[in-house]
Amino acid sequence: MRKYLQPYFFISVAGLLAFAPVSFMLRALKNDIIALEYPINYFISQSVRQGEIPYWFNTWGMGFPLQSNLTWGIFSTPQMLFSSLFDYNIYVLHIEFMFFILLAGWGMFHLLQKYLVKDQKIAQLLAICYMLSGFMTGSTQWLLYITAAAFIPLVISSLLQLLHSPTSRHAFQFAVFYTLMFTSVYAAFNIITTYSLAIFLIIYFIQKKNDAQTNWFVCRKLLLAGTFTLLLCSPCLYYSTELLRNMARGSAIADNTNFFNSNYLHPASLSNLLLPFSSVRINLPNTEGTMLNTYMGLFVLLLLPAAIYKTVKEKNKPAVWILAAGLLFLFISFGHFTPLRNALNSIPGFSYFRNPAIFRLYFILSMIYFIALSFRSVTFENMFTLKTNYAGKIVSLTTLSLLGICGIVLLVNFKHIHDIPTDSFAGFVKNINFSQTLFINAFLQLIILTTWLILVKTRKIKLAGLVLTADLIINTLLCTPFFSVSSYSLRQVNHILKSSAGFPIQNTRISQVATTYTDGKMNKWNNVNVFNKQVSSNDSYRGPLTLKHSYSFPTDSTEALTFFNNPLVFADGDTAANALKLILQKPNHIRVNVILEKASSVTLIQNYYPGWKAFYNKKIADIIKTGKPGMTIKVPEGEGVIDFVYERKSVWISALLVHLIIISFLLWRGYYFIKGKRLELLPFHSDSNGLIH
Repeated sequence: MRKYLQPYFFISVAGLLAFAPVSFMLRALKNDIIALEYPINYFISQSVRQGEIPYWFNTWGMGFPLQSNLTWGIFSTPQMLFSSLFDYNIYVLHIEFMFFILLAGWGMFHLLQKYLVKDQKIAQLLAICYMLSGFMTGSTQWLLYITAAAFIPLVISSLLQLLHSPTSRHAFQFAVFYTLMFTSVYAAFNIITTYSLAIFLIIYFIQKKNDAQTNWFVCRKLLLAGTFTLLLCSPCLYYSTELLRNMARGSAIADNTNFFNSNYLHPASLSNLLLPFSSVRINLPNTEGTMLNTYMGLFVLLLLPAAIYKTVKEKNKPAVWILAAGLLFLFISFGHFTPLRNALNSIPGFSYFRNPAIFRLYFILSMIYFIALSFRSVTFENMFTLKTNYAGKIVSLTTLSLLGICGIVLLVNFKHIHDIPTDSFAGFVKNINFSQTLFINAFLQLIILTTWLILVKTRKIKLAGLVLTADLIINTLLCTPFFSVSSYSLRQVNHILKSSAGFPIQNTRISQVATTYTDGKMNKWNNVNVFNKQVSSNDSYRGPLTLKHSYSFPTDSTEALTFFNNPLVFADGDTAANALKLILQKPNHIRVNVILEKASSVTLIQNYYPGWKAFYNKKIADIIKTGKPGMTIKVPEGEGVIDFVYERKSVWISALLVHLIIISFLLWRGYYFIKGKRLELLPFHSDSNGLIH
């Protein structure tokens, strides 16, 4: 067991060290992960702990359903587990983030060692290359990107296991891992991954066309896996489609070319394949540094030319297919620089999402798989025998070339050495420029490559492997202050986004509820009303995640100012101010006492969505469409109680069933996995007759 766990432990240590500011809780994560994921996860956790089903997010854009995979939803088993098992706070967010970072490394190692490469050390180092790649470092503010990188290797691994050993159990296992991915990641990754797997299967069966009997058996199990997958994903898929029809961004966005082509991978940014630190200050139009980092580590870069030569010489067709796929993904990630990304819009699903640079994740995946397949039968020690085999000689030439490039970059930017900010760490982060990042990174890579070459030539291969791991850790650490963490401690963030448990009654008019907070450093914090648990009409960091009818008139119009200058629940006309009293305010249930001298219309300022019902004195009341935001009902004169209730039993029952099935299966598989590993350690075995010796 210890031998089995050792590489996973090594991968974990590398990940924890590389993201030390996060893993050791030294600095808080920043940007979208704080403005988006954190408040939503906090809300879900608060709802669960207050006995509420967290499928209506009442403080987000005046109400938004959390029952899909288009945003964040209750169908994600990992999200529900983290939000339910813990009293969610900024510390839990950091733990969750690191879990998915490490899961990406663990999943990749399992896949590589089991199906692609025989040498454990090669698999281990390639897994770290993936876990600490530029995609991971650049995507730290989007947890849904990190979860995609974590689940994709597990999905691929389960598919390969099904193809190698087509059983009903493996068919269901694939369905479970696909469902985990489908419900937990940014929807674009589901689309890309699903099409990629379908193309892979077509090529797989074309290559095995001579074995019709086996293919038919495998196809039957694949159909079974597809059936299981459809059953597990169908509730989330159904409610995602429903939400798509009601969202402001529920239609294709390809016609908005500037927006659609934004956040692409510029070809010039490929320099950070060697110098990843340069991505933090690359200034290119309509994209940003978070989308430009494609680093895969010096290990991949050193082996890539040798792998290409080896593949061509040995006519390794699977490796050729993977290399071709990787280049295709790379060209797609260039966005409008090639016609490929726009061509994909003819395929259903691709015209609904932007950020072409997300395809670079699949480029990185392909390059790692390509290296693994090319050196499938080579040991880590023999891989770097620089003088005795052709691959080693190519690696040696590649090393010298990379050293030469680093030396040239160092000399060209040497004049900027005196301008590097050294007065404080904050000054270093804020004031460093592109040329200075090139100088610093070239200097570091020069030292690492030189050290690696000396160790290889002196046959200290284990130390050379550690140097290649250190390269990934150092470059990740170098980028985290720019991409990942802020200057705030976790305690400071907790103080700024403080909140009491439960759901208090809101007495403030919704136009007066602040959605942002500007601190003493003049930094703006978005969605603070989520933590205050108050509904607001003020603009916040919603992006496209609003329902079509959230704002039925311009927000700065006189009509809008008048409408939103009301309490959460109000009556029309000259009704007395004390005629309505809010006595219960939960995300799914609003209760109001009313004493009206005459019949009036009463409006709740929450977006209408299927599932909302209104009751007056426990009798159903019709919700009237007024053309304005909110839900309005007619109330007769006299005293009574109004209840606005959001309830969709089909949503939470189906989500609960999916969670129970997935958790039960994973626990069952975990039990038999541990049991199997223990049996392997026992000092006896059974012969062909079943007798134990």
